[in-house]
This record gives sequence, C-alpha cells and structure tokens, in this order.
Amino acid sequence: MAKTMILSKPTLMLSAGLAALVMGTESGKAIDYQPFDFVPAAPGTVIVMGYYEFATRNELNNTITGTAKNHTGLDSQIGIFRPLYYNEVFDHPYLIEFLLPFGGLYDGKINGNRLGDASGVSDPILSGTFWPISRPEQKTWFSISDWVSVPIGTYDKQRALNLGNNRWQNDVQLDLTQGLPSPLEKVTFDVAGDWIRYGDNTDAGTGHQTLRQDDTYNVYTWISYDISDVTKRAVPSFGPASLSVGYAGTFGGTQKLEGVSTGSKTEEHQIRFTYEQFVTPTWQASLSFNHDISVSGQFKQDFGLLFRLMKVF
Repeated sequence: MAKTMILSKPTLMLSAGLAALVMGTESGKAIDYQPFDFVPAAPGTVIVMGYYEFATRNELNNTITGTAKNHTGLDSQIGIFRPLYYNEVFDHPYLIEFLLPFGGLYDGKINGNRLGDASGVSDPILSGTFWPISRPEQKTWFSISDWVSVPIGTYDKQRALNLGNNRWQNDVQLDLTQGLPSPLEKVTFDVAGDWIRYGDNTDAGTGHQTLRQDDTYNVYTWISYDISDVTKRAVPSFGPASLSVGYAGTFGGTQKLEGVSTGSKTEEHQIRFTYEQFVTPTWQASLSFNHDISVSGQFKQDFGLLFRLMKVF
C-alpha cells in the first residue's frame, strides 16, 4: 500500500480484504478448467501444462461503498505450472495433479488511491480426481475432484495486494462431459459445479485481525464444436481441434474482517471463448478469451487472455 494513500474507513476495510479477494479470484481461475479437461487420459499417461494468464480490470464494486470506475483498475500476469498423472483403480480412471501459480499484480488503484503491486508465488494446489463413470464409447464422463490450496504463497499483511491467501482453501468439484450422438457428433457439453470452503486468515488487516469468508459456489458450462476437418485441410499435420463458448457463474464468498463486512464477495458472471489445437500428436496449444458481464464485491475483469501449452508423455 502506498505511503501517501489516505483512505476513508470503508475503503480501509475494503483494502484490508483485498489480499484474500484478489488472489482468491486468481486462485479460483487457476483451477478453472478448459473444455475436455475432465476427459481422462490413458492409464500411465503423464501430462505437463504451462499457462500464461493476462487480465485487465477497470472498475471495482463494493457492496458497501458502491462501484468505483474513475482511476480504478488492476492488471495481472499469472503463470501456472501444472503436472498431471493418470491411472486406474478397479477399472475406474483417476488423476493426481499439482498446480503452482506465480506472477504479479500491478497498477492497482481505487479512485486514484494506489494499492501498490505484488509479485511472487501463490498458494500451491494439490488435487485428485476420480471418475465413477467413464464410458468413452458413449462419450460420457462424470468426475469428482478435490483441490486443496496450501497457504505458503507470498503474503505480507502490510500490503493491500498479495499473491498468497495466508489460509487453507478446499474446493470440491463435480463435472459432467457429454458428447452428442449423430448427427451432432461434433458437439460436446461440459457442465460443472463446485463448492469452495475457506479457512480463516488470522493475520489480516492492520494487525492480528481475522478475515473470514463465506463459502463460494461456482457453475461452469462449455459447448464445444469439433473443427478438426477444417484445420486439417489448412495444415494436414494438425490433430484434433475445437472451438468452445462458455459461461462461468460465481456466487457467495462474503468477507468479514473481525466480524465486520468488508464489502467484498465472489459474485461474478463471465463469458469465455476457447480454441484448442493439437499441433502434433503430443503437443496441444489453446487460446482463451474471457470477459466479465457483471460482478458484485470485486474487480470487474474487462479483458482476460489465457494461453496454455500442453505436452503428453
């Protein structure tokens, strides 16, 4: 937080909650899946993914003070390292994976009051996924995942912005991926919902204050269309490809500092567009764009870009 920053009491409460809010949003995106992510690979497969995420935000809604638009914003550049291992138990697929987000938050400001910058490593995430239903011949997959965020990321209670959350976080997610029969065999649906539960941050605010957050609930949908025949005509060596359009809705997540609301929560409605392409049999590249339609209690993302490179071993 800039030393020259003079804040009203509501804004002070808001800024104290930003440490958990901002990276809480980014952490949520770190485990926010792309189309076909919950179609299991063959047993014994190892995949390594690398992400680059860029986002700009140009306004902030606070449920107490309203929406700030003038000289307000926040930019971020986040990378993610994500290795995955697939296998089977009792003829059912499972996945074990690890995510390490890192990067920077910068140019943060509210009504011209600068929030400073933040850089470093976010809280690493450990995850396991199990498919009680996996029927490739019917193009049907149903999975259950659990994601645990370990609070060892970069965190400083004196800063308004942080990459780490300084608290445990657990996310349980259910996903259904379903391909359609002929004549719509090129269309696939992804539908998911998850429940995020937060631990307490006992080192928040201006002293040893406790920041608590209500549970967050998310819903995601993707509709994907196979365009492999089109890309193969353009580049015969290319593999499978798809175009997808999606929606993400986030609800709940009201924050309180020492029992007093900060005006922050996790309500967000977002549209997304993704292009995925296997450029070789073992290398896939994907490019995704997203935009917040509306938010409550957080920064509104005007533009988001995600580039992902995946290697299959």
